[in-house]
Amino acid sequence: MNSQASISNGHAQSVVNPSDAALSSMVSPEQNRYANILLVCSWAGIGIMAVTFILYMAGLFNPMVAPSQMPQYWGLSVHEYAKLTNAPSGWSWLTMVSHADYMNLVGLAFLGLVSVIGYITLFVNYSIKRDIPYAIMVGLEIIIILSAASGVFHVAG
Repeated sequence: MNSQASISNGHAQSVVNPSDAALSSMVSPEQNRYANILLVCSWAGIGIMAVTFILYMAGLFNPMVAPSQMPQYWGLSVHEYAKLTNAPSGWSWLTMVSHADYMNLVGLAFLGLVSVIGYITLFVNYSIKRDIPYAIMVGLEIIIILSAASGVFHVAG
């Protein structure tokens, strides 16, 4: 028999490699759930970025900087680009999400939140199980990531 499912008498039977069974017993349900959330949400974020990029390249949703104008800004620093294009800083880009070039940032921001979404499910599961050390650890991770994203921490530069 090979390592794929075989069909006999109209019923599917799974053939499990013994080393796979040992590996799967070492992974907790919480880890599997977290990994599945990362997988699904990461692909969703990539899909959002692909769609919004196509909308931008098509010239839809009135971009602030047209794709044809981008080559003139390629060699600039972030500060020079922001000054010349009147680009917003921080989270103020959300007010410009109706423009295709800022709509592109929605998928990127979503990808930044994917780990938080997974951590929230871990926090809930660990809290229900009353696994306090892990719940505290995951809760602190959520607080740190959201604080960093909100701009509470500033890096000189």
